[in-house]
Amino acid sequence: MKAFKAIVKLTLQNAVRSHIFQLLLIVLAICAIGIPLTVAGDGTAGGFIQVALLYSFSGVSAILALSSLWVSCFIMTQDIDSYQLHMVVTKPVSRVKIWLAKYCGVLLMHAFLLIVSALAIYFIIIWQFTRQDFSKAEREKIESEVLVGRRVFKFAPPNIEERSKALLRERLEKVAETGERISITTKNEKDILSEMRKLAIAENAQAKYDEIREWRFENFPVNAKERQALFLRYRTYVGKVSTKDQRMTTGVWYIGVPQFERDSKGNIVDESKYQIRYYQYPPSTIRSGEFDEIVLPKQMNVVTPDGKVFLAYRNLDPERQTQYFQPSDGPKVLMKVTGFFPNYCRAVAVILLELIILTGLGCAFASVLSLPTAIFMSVAYLFFGSFATYLAESAADDKMFKILSDVLLFFVIPLQKFGVTDMVSKGELIELSFLGKLILSYFILRTLPLVIAGIFIYKRREIGLVVRK
Repeated sequence: MKAFKAIVKLTLQNAVRSHIFQLLLIVLAICAIGIPLTVAGDGTAGGFIQVALLYSFSGVSAILALSSLWVSCFIMTQDIDSYQLHMVVTKPVSRVKIWLAKYCGVLLMHAFLLIVSALAIYFIIIWQFTRQDFSKAEREKIESEVLVGRRVFKFAPPNIEERSKALLRERLEKVAETGERISITTKNEKDILSEMRKLAIAENAQAKYDEIREWRFENFPVNAKERQALFLRYRTYVGKVSTKDQRMTTGVWYIGVPQFERDSKGNIVDESKYQIRYYQYPPSTIRSGEFDEIVLPKQMNVVTPDGKVFLAYRNLDPERQTQYFQPSDGPKVLMKVTGFFPNYCRAVAVILLELIILTGLGCAFASVLSLPTAIFMSVAYLFFGSFATYLAESAADDKMFKILSDVLLFFVIPLQKFGVTDMVSKGELIELSFLGKLILSYFILRTLPLVIAGIFIYKRREIGLVVRK
């Protein structure tokens, strides 16, 4: 254990001496302290908190990710290139212990920097928020919408395949009325269904003028003690899905309340049987292209006995233009679960897991390769992870690209999965189950085998063959 601690200490000292690490440390201080102190936001309390969190926390996570990858590769290769390891292995210290000590040294340093930076960002933002001259209404709004951890419930997606087949049948019927005939063969059936699928997806995002759109949300807690106030968050676009040339528009929300059959004494006969009755909110003026929220009254008992919530929306745009709801923009129903600080700590835990993985990857590749090659292989591995995610999202209709993306995602790690900064800046809860999936999928199943392989090769590697020219 004494040798292990000594190697960890030497690892920290060597890392601090690296000029690139010193440069990254300066940039880290700017992100953690400079950005929260200078950012102004859009003049509102919500804009200030969100912008400060988004920029500073994203910058810190990016800098530490880059630093952990560089330092791990640098530390693992430095002792071999400088022939220091040749002397260390003559001592009664196993190479496995040396590898693990170097890994722990790099990880401890970056974990310490992450915790210090995260605390600095948190306290500076809270201090800046308390000293700003915001109205009481703005402060209450930001405390309920941003400085909070709210579970997100997304609407149940429609069956796109069935809708695309229905659209194809409708088109064939219209063509048949004109007396024309369309020959659908195995060769062109795929292309026609792909076109219908795109139409079904586009149709699902539209709310035409005076049209009522309905959404169903599931998996709400049915126990009355576990229920909290619910919030509806959404963003709608008018005319086109673009933040440019958006304007004020009008819409009406309807909230579905379950109605039960009751006996003569007013008791519910059967809770499993209910009908949904919609109650109308007053028409609201909405700034298209921006997020808006409304509160779902808790006293109305909108959650059904099977844990569902039903909502509807009617487009009343003054210019009678179509409104659009992007799936990523909602509508979403949110329920408060925890406060801001516990949710913020979960975000820090996700970034720490990212550093654990990146440090392991850097050490694993550097156990076999030289410094430039190890860095290149690490970056290439992560690049393929990002590329595979992009391929899976953009080429969902192409079977060949779908298979290729699935194969890549089976082996590589997409760093986009660790992007929780946007979630915490919006007050969205980072679920513990989400963190558990990241640990299982990307640390245990992908990183750990590479780490074990790196340790094995490092243990068997003939370092006497390494000659610096």
